[in-house]
Amino acid sequence: MKRRGRPRGTVRARRLGVRSERLGVRSERLGVTDDMFWRSHQGMGLPLSMQGLWRFDATLTVADLEPAHRALTLGPLTRRVVRRRIWPARNAFASDAAVAPIHVEPEPLGPGTITAWADTRGARHLDIDSGPVWELSLARLEGGGSVVSLVCSHVVADARALVVAAGLAASEKSAQARTPEVTTGPPTLVDDLRDAASQLRIVAGGVARSLWMGCRDRGHRAELFAAAQHSGTGLVKSSGPHGWREPTAIFSVDSGDWTSAAAAHGGTSNTLFTSLVSELVLQIRGSGPVEIALPVARGGDEANSLTAAAIGIGSVDECQDLSLLRQRARDGYAEAGSGSGLGPPAGMPAELLQVIGPRAAHALVPDPGSRDGLASNLGELDGVLSILAGHRGSAIAARSVHPGLLARDTGATRTSVAAWAAESAGVMTISLAIPDPAVASSEDLHELINKTLGHWDLSARHW
Repeated sequence: MKRRGRPRGTVRARRLGVRSERLGVRSERLGVTDDMFWRSHQGMGLPLSMQGLWRFDATLTVADLEPAHRALTLGPLTRRVVRRRIWPARNAFASDAAVAPIHVEPEPLGPGTITAWADTRGARHLDIDSGPVWELSLARLEGGGSVVSLVCSHVVADARALVVAAGLAASEKSAQARTPEVTTGPPTLVDDLRDAASQLRIVAGGVARSLWMGCRDRGHRAELFAAAQHSGTGLVKSSGPHGWREPTAIFSVDSGDWTSAAAAHGGTSNTLFTSLVSELVLQIRGSGPVEIALPVARGGDEANSLTAAAIGIGSVDECQDLSLLRQRARDGYAEAGSGSGLGPPAGMPAELLQVIGPRAAHALVPDPGSRDGLASNLGELDGVLSILAGHRGSAIAARSVHPGLLARDTGATRTSVAAWAAESAGVMTISLAIPDPAVASSEDLHELINKTLGHWDLSARHW
């Protein structure tokens, strides 16, 4: 049964967004990156959901989760997308989305089955137009303990925004907060007219500058011609066996062992994580070179507030040279800027993707920002998500999931390995998804993981 949320208007406008406050209601537009995930939700690309998982040694009850559920209902995740009335105004968020009740798994989970359960919860249908756009779930473990899942549409939150929202919901202060008067509501026709005019000014000026640069600079002109001739064909992946499903894995490694292994080879915790992802990509692809995306937080409170650096890896030997990877990562971060590679080519303004319409935008940038691998490190989360209802968590995982991904869909993305890391309670927890039929099953993925960790004398505890 759905119920309507009454969320707080606590999220500031996006970097590219505008707000209109009237009678205690604030309208907030989707930014360019939000629009990318909205298009994928509409079938133009691979749909994505974010999922956070939280393990506890204690056995939690529904009553333990109810304050957090109420805080989430009042928080920034409870939003739906309201489509624009006129072109080229942007779509907007409204905070009256339906809210799902807490899901409780009736039977306890056996050893090694948490990931499969998480996959099931991650496949939950989310309706970005009316809600629910998130769901909180609870399961008991056979050997004692509990696991909590929070899944939401990627349109309303990336991994960082999801962690922040969950952290606020878990705090006692947030759970007891009253609903404020100002909420996020649908824009008026006047709002749409103003936004349309603003978008046209930005895009017209940006396109004119790009074309002028093309007249003066041969390299820029070549980039414009290359963009005009773009065929839209992506990487061709193997078709995979009948009934293939995306292999996934979640595992934990002792933080002390992980840090010591990285330091012994001249690297950092993040460099070792990048090495792991890079080697897995090379093992799956069979050869290099490959590119790995390293997300970078831009700061601010946007739902999707990341850009990405990229580094090139030529061989497994390079993966094991942590000093080399560390220097390449530094260079990649320095060049990341504020979203290079996520928008249209040839210096065209990013807002162009919103003005030309979703289908045209998908044709121009079908797989924005994707590389052969993704290594997203959320860092230390103990200070954000340590305790829920008085119970201290034993491990935290966060990841992106592709609900219902089939082998025929994997050609829509270049990525073969998507990985997320989070450190808490003395363990490094890594989540992996493999949108590549070259890996037949989760069991095969586990073998690859164990083999790769063995190069560093590390062992995994698979969830």
